[in-house]
Amino acid sequence: MSTQPDFIRDFERVDAAIVTKASEFAASILADVAGRRGTLCSRVAPLSPSMRVAGPALTVEVRPGDNLMIHAAMAIAKPGDVLVIDGKGDETCALMGEIMVSQCKASGLAGIIIYGSVRDTEALREMGFPV
Repeated sequence: MSTQPDFIRDFERVDAAIVTKASEFAASILADVAGRRGTLCSRVAPLSPSMRVAGPALTVEVRPGDNLMIHAAMAIAKPGDVLVIDGKGDETCALMGEIMVSQCKASGLAGIIIYGSVRDTEALREMGFPV
């Protein structure tokens, strides 16, 4: 039995100077120097090719179609954080859309990486917030 809680409210974040320096490199380079670890499934791609994101990862695991824990993560996220959401690759139900992404942007998050579906993609592209 795990002694770690299902919901961790605080975690040690990567120093901002390291994030700034890392953001100068392509993710592929960072993965190579990390022993070819830390890459994402090829199905995870930015909504717009110019979108880039770097920051401390606030990870979230959800059941397909259930975004409750995403709302919880948004409530504890700090400016500069990146929500990294494991939505199990489910494409039958969007986990986020314009309203939630607008809130993430207003809260100062750096961006969202999601292995799942989002909706309102044209509005999200126009917003320019990395998804």
